[in-house]
Amino acid sequence: MKITVVTGSPRKNGNTFAMVDAFIKCAEAKGHEVVRFDAAMMK
Repeated sequence: MKITVVTGSPRKNGNTFAMVDAFIKCAEAKGHEVVRFDAAMMK
């Protein structure tokens, strides 16, 4: 499965980033392809 993760938090070391990182690691471990976009860091 292809999964797209979009975050909006501007805090790189905040709770949202930690939760998303854990989700991505688990999804990739199960064979899924994950693409992450950090909207707060984009122009």
